[in-house]
Amino acid sequence: MVTVFTQFIAKHATAAAELESIFQKLIRETPLEKGNLAYEVLVVQRIPNSYYVIEKWMSEADLQNHITSVIEKGYAADAEVLLENELVNIIGQTLN
Repeated sequence: MVTVFTQFIAKHATAAAELESIFQKLIRETPLEKGNLAYEVLVVQRIPNSYYVIEKWMSEADLQNHITSVIEKGYAADAEVLLENELVNIIGQTLN
């Protein structure tokens, strides 16, 4: 199993609202993808316009397919212009 943590910091409140619209689409679509075990978007309470996405996938290949899908649908490019930060995925695997 692969778990991914990604932080998103929107440039301002309007960008945050647009980013949340993208997240809503992903919240609906991602659980239907092969290998998805969980997809959560968390709002950071004390840091305005800040979010964390936590994803769990059966395999690295399933995660890569998801990333490809996000890029092909244009969500990545749409989100990139709304962000203050550069995205860094922290990817962990469960110890067995």
